[in-house]
Amino acid sequence: MSPEDNRNLDNLLNNFGAARLGEGDVVAGANLLTAMAIALANVQRPGGGLVTWDGDMITVGSSLLISGAHSCSLISERVLDGLATRQVNLIARLSRRKRDTGTATGHSGSYQTCASDPAALWDGAIMEQLCQPGAMTDHQANESWGLIVQVPPRVDVRDLHENPLVFLTGVTAAKVIGQLERCHLNRPFIHVGLDGPADFAQYQHQIPAVMDGRMAVGATAERIRGEVVVTDPNALLGEAMRMDQPSARWVSRMIWLLDGSAGPEPGGAEDVECSVALGGVARRFESAMRLAWSQRLSDRVGGPVMLDFDFTGAQAHWIASLKKIEPEFPGITGTARGLYATLQYGLQQMVTAAGIPEGFRLPADQVLALAKHLVFRMVNMRAVALRSAAKARRLHLEACILRKLGDGPLCLRDLVRKFDRFPSEQCHELLVGMEASGRLIQSRGKWQLARPALLTVPDDESLILEA
Repeated sequence: MSPEDNRNLDNLLNNFGAARLGEGDVVAGANLLTAMAIALANVQRPGGGLVTWDGDMITVGSSLLISGAHSCSLISERVLDGLATRQVNLIARLSRRKRDTGTATGHSGSYQTCASDPAALWDGAIMEQLCQPGAMTDHQANESWGLIVQVPPRVDVRDLHENPLVFLTGVTAAKVIGQLERCHLNRPFIHVGLDGPADFAQYQHQIPAVMDGRMAVGATAERIRGEVVVTDPNALLGEAMRMDQPSARWVSRMIWLLDGSAGPEPGGAEDVECSVALGGVARRFESAMRLAWSQRLSDRVGGPVMLDFDFTGAQAHWIASLKKIEPEFPGITGTARGLYATLQYGLQQMVTAAGIPEGFRLPADQVLALAKHLVFRMVNMRAVALRSAAKARRLHLEACILRKLGDGPLCLRDLVRKFDRFPSEQCHELLVGMEASGRLIQSRGKWQLARPALLTVPDDESLILEA
């Protein structure tokens, strides 16, 4: 990140009180702030996002993997628990009404949509007219059918009885998938947890299908597309990256919120300007989340919530930044394409949830800096994991070579034959390095141990030997 990016990042984190959010840990505070913003975007109705004055739109929403005990604890307590509580309260209210009225789909007067609402009248009448021969001209019918497939029907509170799930969770993939038929507006926000390495495998097909919109449920094969948050308190992600587990590759399709010193670290910028702090961030988040749920469920809101914001220049800058680091993290451009817009959307919702302090600003440059900070931490963590994996493999091969040379000197060709698919060029490179470190010597074209009487080689070749 550039010095300007560092200044913008520190300004944003200072203004939103990241150190306080993270209980003194600025990295964890930045992760919590990010999770708050993304959760606000993920709860919105399908299609919510940013729109420019001339009609360009970008939808928002991102999937997250939270790795590390501190960030998992903070985000679970201050974001996920609140989502789960709201979902439980909604189910309880619907269950009580079902019990009191004796039906889950009763046409109670209190649930009738206002008859003077033109949108509600259109929703109810258009299909009836289309089904009556001669009620419309051919042109009117064609226009109406085009609108039917383009515009979703108006939300009806009565539908909540059948499809009430906005936020859902489960301890197994089967439990999660079994709930999708009842998800609200076909856009679920799903929480799953990783308790052991085997959990990567159980989610490797279903979770990507939900994120991509390839999941179809029910007799009519309704398409489900939603966002997922994965909690990894035991930091299994690092081990999965080091081992290059095929079953864990789906996690690279998510934004990672990482504990620890993955780098870059915030707080190192010089000449940070003194700007106006937002204040009351936790309360603002609760207010914004309450509003987000009301807009999601209400039959008085006409459609998805769009925020007027000229994102075009910032989004182009963001995509250009992602393409530069694509070689270091293949697929990052697709994974993080919507991250900037999602952060801008969610943070703006928190800003407007209460009175805005005079002089407070939320420029796109600061939000871009937060997005870059998150992505660079992902890239750095992956690079460290891959280097660790390469080092472990090298040490393992060196241990195997020492063991095989324990039976006596061998030429390069004979040594390579004792391995399965071990390139001679790589073997020779390792031999030269081990000779330089004094562990091997070469005599008359054969390699042998430098100190055979003092060397102990483990029988278990999976052990790493430091000779």
